[in-house]
Amino acid sequence: MSGDIEERGGRHGRDVRAGESTAWGPYLLVVAGVAAGLGAIGLGAAVSTGGAVMGGAFLAGSVARLATPDRRAGVLAVRGRRTDAITLAAFGAALVAGSLLMLLRLHDS
Repeated sequence: MSGDIEERGGRHGRDVRAGESTAWGPYLLVVAGVAAGLGAIGLGAAVSTGGAVMGGAFLAGSVARLATPDRRAGVLAVRGRRTDAITLAAFGAALVAGSLLMLLRLHDS
């Protein structure tokens, strides 16, 4: 059974050749952006600012996922390219929109 998995190129059937490394760039882009947003909040910046930074990182990850071939997407590739990009873009847009909505003054109290 395990020999069959190795022949196909992994559990998900991706074509990963021996000695070929996956690209960590798109994944690290998202992780670094989220860490920067959380770090900004931890250092006293407004939550809306940190959330917008994190949302921007997810949007950048979405663009990076679209631009990177499947075999070089690394751990950022979970499903198909389109599904991954849409999921990252939706989550990033929700974070940015939520962060901007936090800036609205809804009532005077």
